[in-house]
Amino acid sequence: MYNRLKSLRSQHNTLDSLIRREELHPYPDSQHIRSLKKFKLRLRDEISKIEDKLNANQLAY
Repeated sequence: MYNRLKSLRSQHNTLDSLIRREELHPYPDSQHIRSLKKFKLRLRDEISKIEDKLNANQLAY
């Protein structure tokens, strides 16, 4: 589970960089930015779910 979390965080950071780079273009592609942001949000949701599970497991012990 930790490896998955690490991978998701890495993907999230990569998307963040891609979004920033696209926004710096003279004529940014707003549709592309929107789709990247939606994917980034889905990753954030999955990261939160995994973190919640890990925190619940730690509290159980």
